[in-house]
Amino acid sequence: MNPPRDPAWLLAIQEIPGYNLKPLYEQAGFQVAVEHSVRRALARLRTLTPQVIVADFSKRHFHDRVSNLESLLAARNRFAAARILILYDPAHAADLALLQTRCSVDATLPLPAKETTLMALLAQWAAAAK
Repeated sequence: MNPPRDPAWLLAIQEIPGYNLKPLYEQAGFQVAVEHSVRRALARLRTLTPQVIVADFSKRHFHDRVSNLESLLAARNRFAAARILILYDPAHAADLALLQTRCSVDATLPLPAKETTLMALLAQWAAAAK
């Protein structure tokens, strides 16, 4: 008989203030690490191998990038097995579409995220991670 596995890890990158989805992530069965910048999330990825990464899409004015998430998604080979969910402000949907032409993501949800939709997606990913 195999011993039970530790819960899968979810890395949440929450740059947009005003909401807290950590209880939902935990309810879906994940251990949760939260960072408030992509730079800190990249540092965390040196020691953590998450099965899921949930990140805010926040539009910044860069001369060569659509978003700060491009740095994270460009480093995806270090965590290739992780599923990536991007939460976004519907006002930035066109910019997110541009990002998706440059980088691969597994799912996107507009803010405010519907709890039932988010939980269904996370439950599916948690089951696949076991």
